[in-house]
Amino acid sequence: MTALNVKLYRSNLSIVEEGAAGSVQAAAEAGGGVLRCFPSFVGRKFCLPGKNLELVDADYFPEGPSGWAIDERWNGSAILADTGNGIHGEGLCHFHHPDGYLIPMDAAVHGAPEFMVGPLYRTLGGTGFYNKEFDNLYPLGHHMHPWKPEAYNFNPWRNKRYNNDCHTSVGLLDYVDEEMMADFVRDFIAGKDNHIRSHARNFLVRMGTGFFTPTRILHGPAAVNTEEPQRDRDDFRFYQSHVLCPDGEVFLGQELLFRHLPEGIEGEDRVERLVSDIDMARNLDPYIVEKHLLMPEVDEEASQGGFHDEWRVYGKPNGDELFSLKQFELAPKSEVVLTGPAALCIIHFSHGQGMLGPHKVEVKSGIRLGEPLDDEFVIPYASAKTGQGVRLVNTSETEPLVGTRCWGPEAWGHKLPKAPFETWLG
Repeated sequence: MTALNVKLYRSNLSIVEEGAAGSVQAAAEAGGGVLRCFPSFVGRKFCLPGKNLELVDADYFPEGPSGWAIDERWNGSAILADTGNGIHGEGLCHFHHPDGYLIPMDAAVHGAPEFMVGPLYRTLGGTGFYNKEFDNLYPLGHHMHPWKPEAYNFNPWRNKRYNNDCHTSVGLLDYVDEEMMADFVRDFIAGKDNHIRSHARNFLVRMGTGFFTPTRILHGPAAVNTEEPQRDRDDFRFYQSHVLCPDGEVFLGQELLFRHLPEGIEGEDRVERLVSDIDMARNLDPYIVEKHLLMPEVDEEASQGGFHDEWRVYGKPNGDELFSLKQFELAPKSEVVLTGPAALCIIHFSHGQGMLGPHKVEVKSGIRLGEPLDDEFVIPYASAKTGQGVRLVNTSETEPLVGTRCWGPEAWGHKLPKAPFETWLG
C-alpha cells in the first residue's frame, strides 16, 4: 500500500486510499464491527466560533484572527466541505486502521459499498447523509439550502456555556410577498442592510428538543451548538445581507447570495430567480414552527436498566425517511447492547467515558487540531445487519455516558415516530 503525499491538517498520520475495500473491512473486524473515526473540524470565513467544540481557544482560529474560523465538526461524512479553505480532506471522515494509518471514508464507501452502505448504495450513490455540529457565536444569518434538508438536536451536553435564552428564526411573517422579498434581494446586491431576519418567525430554543428544516426554507439558527443530521451535500445560500460580529454588523458579501446560480443570469432576471428559489408558500405558513418542532420521544422498549434512549430527530417529509437521530444516556457503571436497524450508523459521544466493543470511549476538552480522539465511531451496514449489536459500558463511577446515534435514508421504516408535519390537520 502507498500512502498519499498529503496529510490531514496538523496530523502526522498517513492516509491510504489504495485497497480501501479490504482495509476498511480489516479495521472493522479488528474493532468488533465498529470503525473508529479521526475528528474532522471545519472552518468558515463568515463565521465566529461559539467555542462549544472543546478545542483549545487558539485552535478555533488556526490561521490567526483574520483567517477562517472553526465552528463545525463533521461526523461520519463521506463528502468534503465546500469552504474554499484549501485544506486537504476538510469535512471528510477518516477511519483508523490497526496498522496506524487512516482510511478516507469516501474511498471506503465507494470501494466497498455493500459492506459500508448496503443495497441503498445503488440508489444513493453514497451514504445519503452525515451528522455535524454547528456552533456559531452569534445567530446565523437567514439562509436556505436549495437541495439539502437538515435537522437539529439541541443537546445540553454540548452547550455547557448556554446561559441566555436564544431564538432561532425560521420562515417569513405573513405580510411578506414576492415583491418585498425581491426588495430584500435588491438591497443585498446593493450592499444595503436588508434586515430580513426581523421579518421572520422565531422560536425559543429548548434544550432536549429537535427541529426539522426542509429545503428552500429560510432559517437562521440561534447562537447555540446544534447537532445536525442532514443529506450529504454542502449547499447553502444567504438572503440576509448583514450579520453580527464583535465590532457590530458586517456585510456578508454578494458571493454568498449568488451561490448555486446558473451562469449568465444578471439584473432583474437574477433577482427573479433568487426569489423563485425560495418556497414562499411554505415560508409563509403561520404554523411553520409548530409543524417542525420535534419534542423528544422516549423509546420505552430500549430504555431499560440504566439506559435511557430517546428520539430527537424523526419524521418523513413528503413520505421519505431522510435521516434520524436518537440521544442516549447510560448510567454510571452500567452497560447495554446497542442495537438498531440494518443501516450505517454514526455514533458521537458528548459526555463521559467507557468502552464501545473493544474501543475506548472518552470525551475530552482542550482538544488540539490534528489530535486523534475516542468519541466518534461508525457502524457499517455489514455489522449492523447481523443484529448482534455492540456492547457499550460506562466505566465511570459517577458520570453518565452520553451520545447520539444517527442513521440515514430508509433505516427505520414504520418504527420511526411521526413528526408534527406528518400529522398536522389543515
